[in-house]
Amino acid sequence: MISRRPKPSVRSRAFTLAEMMLTLALVALMYTMVTTILVQIARYARTGREVAEQRLLFLKQVERLRYQLRSIHYPKGVPGLMGLRTSIAGRNTLRFYTAYGELHKGVVEVGYKIESYVDSKHPEKGERLGLFYREFPFRRQEMRTLDEFEEARWQLVLPDTDKFSLEYSASGQSWQKEWEDETPPRIIRVRIQRIPELRDRFHFDVTPGEGAGRWL
Repeated sequence: MISRRPKPSVRSRAFTLAEMMLTLALVALMYTMVTTILVQIARYARTGREVAEQRLLFLKQVERLRYQLRSIHYPKGVPGLMGLRTSIAGRNTLRFYTAYGELHKGVVEVGYKIESYVDSKHPEKGERLGLFYREFPFRRQEMRTLDEFEEARWQLVLPDTDKFSLEYSASGQSWQKEWEDETPPRIIRVRIQRIPELRDRFHFDVTPGEGAGRWL
């Protein structure tokens, strides 16, 4: 006698299909979860890299300013530094002659100020504050105003920076907020602070290097 195998029931086929659908659903769910985690990790890594790059830029700019102030140049009979406070606290302006230029060789006239700007990459954020810088070759013993000049335009060097304050002392005991003297201050105190979200701030004192042959 020839035995015949029973045909699989419709119910067993449906159960097998349900298992496959459930497995595919679990695989899709796991794939979605893993993809989401990887995207978040990439976003955190990119954000951390951007923060590190911004802090490195901040430290480099602070160091450049410190060396420029150490290398102050005072022409004979005229002020070599004009540090003034504005009507808004924490937004002082600074102009001085220095032997440590960024763009030109020799003695240059540099300037710093806090100004508003709109980031072309993120215009939706609106106006922001940043530290601006400009540099002229030294050609005359009279500092230029804070206005725009075609020869040297103001350039953003520290974005998202809202505090730039200065103090000067001739003795190290008493301090003043402005300086327009024909003799250099003994100590210059600088405070730079970025917006509160970044929490970057730097305070330092500078003693101009009188013994470095930078005086006329």
